[in-house]
Amino acid sequence: MMKKIKMHIMANGVLGCDNANLIAMPKLANSENMRTVSDWISCPVYTVLLEHPDALILFDTACHPDAMKDRWDKGNMLRTPYTVREEELLPNTLRQLGYGPDDVTHVVLSHLHEDHAGCLEMFTKARIYVNDEELMKTLRLYALNGDMGGYIRNDIKAWLEAPLHWMPVEAEVETMELVEGVTILNFGPGHTFGMMGLLVSLIRSGDFILASDAINTARNLGPPILYPGLAYDTRGYHRTVVGIARLAERRRAKIIFGHDIEQFNKLMGSTGGHYE
Repeated sequence: MMKKIKMHIMANGVLGCDNANLIAMPKLANSENMRTVSDWISCPVYTVLLEHPDALILFDTACHPDAMKDRWDKGNMLRTPYTVREEELLPNTLRQLGYGPDDVTHVVLSHLHEDHAGCLEMFTKARIYVNDEELMKTLRLYALNGDMGGYIRNDIKAWLEAPLHWMPVEAEVETMELVEGVTILNFGPGHTFGMMGLLVSLIRSGDFILASDAINTARNLGPPILYPGLAYDTRGYHRTVVGIARLAERRRAKIIFGHDIEQFNKLMGSTGGHYE
């Protein structure tokens, strides 16, 4: 008999951004309209908490509470301004479910961008799972003082100063069962140096694929597949989307995208219940 898992989808605020970040060239100019205006959109920031008999698993860690104060640099504040209510900050959404950061046994990171790994240093008791290439190349950028893009120098500094228990997942490990019913999907390069997701099997609700930014929105999934404006490896992105689509068909799984506001607004949030 399958073990019972409760899946809580926790809302952790909203990013504003140019839609071209999610879907490359969403608006095209023509000879009669040579100057297009960008679509400024809202993107959900969320985390997923899995209550399992053998573990308490957190997928991603949202943005840091001080993101728009002194945590982020000015460029990130302008490109992706973060709006969040006090009750939506990750420590508070966990508290609403009766937990604190020290209760989490496993953290699985889709990648290390500011809206997915911002609170990571809070989880010093957990095992931290991340794609090995993602970790190594992020730290290389930090060491070389390179253009950080969606990686935040203050985030990385905090991780290095905290006693975190890193569990890098190497490229050849395509899947890894954490506990019964919860499997890491190691997608590899695409949106960033190394993306990961989760396959979660629930007794009543069926299978879910937590894709994060491996597929930003339903429009990216297609058909046809639409590439994001921000992608480290477009071939890897295409390969990952095809693989997720095939897995979803085979398992009859629901894909939860990284920043699809329309989908997110239809999901059951942790303040209203959970999936099981």
